[in-house]
Amino acid sequence: MKHLIIMGAGEFGREIYWHAIESYGYNTEFDIKGYIDDDFEPADKKYMNLQRPLISSIKGYEPSDDDVFICAIGSVNGRRLAVENIKSKGAKFINIIHRTSLIQGNTSFGEGVFIGPYTVIGDSVIIGNHVMLNTHSSIGHDAILGDYTCVMSYVDITGCCQIGQSVFIASGARMTPSTKIGDGAYIGIGSVVLRKVKAGTKVFGYPAKAVDI
Repeated sequence: MKHLIIMGAGEFGREIYWHAIESYGYNTEFDIKGYIDDDFEPADKKYMNLQRPLISSIKGYEPSDDDVFICAIGSVNGRRLAVENIKSKGAKFINIIHRTSLIQGNTSFGEGVFIGPYTVIGDSVIIGNHVMLNTHSSIGHDAILGDYTCVMSYVDITGCCQIGQSVFIASGARMTPSTKIGDGAYIGIGSVVLRKVKAGTKVFGYPAKAVDI
C-alpha cells in the first residue's frame, strides 16, 4: 500500500482529500498520509478542518519509498515550482481519478493528474503531466492539454482544442472546436473563446478578449 501525500493544505487541498477517498485505488492501492505545505503552521486555526495531519513544509519534506504525491495547488506557477522541488528529491506522483468521471477509449494521461467528479473526457484526448481537471468539466475528442494546466469547474473544452502548458481556465469557460491556447494563458470565468489565444495572454468575456487584470 502506498501512502498519498497531498501537496497544499489550503481549501483545494481539503477538496482533494474528499475526492481522493472516492477515487480509483483508494484503500486498495493507496491510503492518505497527510499534507505538506510551505505555509507550515500546524497550530494555525485555518488547518483545523484538515482530515489528515499537516506533516511538513514542501521544501523540508524528504519522500519515503512508499510515498506517492498529488499536487493541490491551483496557481499554475506555484504548482510547477512545488512539483519540481519535491521531484528533485525522487518523489513519485500518481493520478487521482474520481469514480464518477467518464473517460472514453484511447485517452492518455501523464503523471500527477487529477480528474474530478462528473468530468467527461472524449476519445483520443492527450492530458499532460500534473494537469488538474475539476468537477463537471468536459474535454472533447482529440483535444490536447499541456503540462501543469488547471481547468476549473464546469469548463467545456470541445473537440480538437489544443491547450498549452501552464494554462489556467476559470470556471464556466467554453471553447469552440479546434481552439488553440498558448502556454501560460489565462481564460477568465465564464469566457467563451472563439479563436486562438496567444501565449501569456489574459482574456475575458463573450467573446473572450485580451484584458489587463
